[in-house]
Amino acid sequence: MTKEHIFPLWLIERSGTAMTGIRWLCRKWISAKAATIPLCAKCNKDFGEILEVPASRIFKDLESDRGLSDAEAEILIRWLWKFEGLAWIFNNPDGIYTKKYTLAERILHPIDNIRGSLVIAIGMIEKIDPSFSDAPIGIDSYNTHNAIFVAGVFLKAAIMVLLRDFAQMVPSEFSQYNLLEKPSEMANAKLFYPKVGFHNDIEAVAKTLIVAKTLSQLHDDVFIKLKRKT
Repeated sequence: MTKEHIFPLWLIERSGTAMTGIRWLCRKWISAKAATIPLCAKCNKDFGEILEVPASRIFKDLESDRGLSDAEAEILIRWLWKFEGLAWIFNNPDGIYTKKYTLAERILHPIDNIRGSLVIAIGMIEKIDPSFSDAPIGIDSYNTHNAIFVAGVFLKAAIMVLLRDFAQMVPSEFSQYNLLEKPSEMANAKLFYPKVGFHNDIEAVAKTLIVAKTLSQLHDDVFIKLKRKT
């Protein structure tokens, strides 16, 4: 077993939270590098190579307005699912992540037949408020029954992953992209160029928190109904 950082080191360094710290478990301030959970060595290595390396590059492309490809949008979704999944496992150490997949299986493998039902919404941030000495890095969604919806603000991007059925509820500050049903020869072409929707990170965090509360509950309701049917 090894220690997996909840926040990857590249994100900690780029956000400035290596110096400022984070609020841990809603109680105390600690170094972002000290927020870890136990994880097997192979998973830790695979998470870094398969998700963190490309995610670091994807965020640079987003902030430079170089856009995302369909393949990169999928990587970003799986990267966000890693965040949400690690948080869920931390808070439910004796729970079952899903009956179908382990967290590692779900985020390290290509998305299955739900792919075409997924939307990624991104609202870029014009600037980080100067009253802060770091950039935001955190999840704003709290799921109980579903493992689809996730929302958070990272550096200069507010991001949500949701089912297409709820796309009309995404605020206008976000640009949306619906993943292809199946990857094609166009999967690596830059197709999605999110707009700058927020003046600063304070606006982005506030808006994302509000909409995430509603969308988290709506996605949970969908999966509660599915469980009752089965």
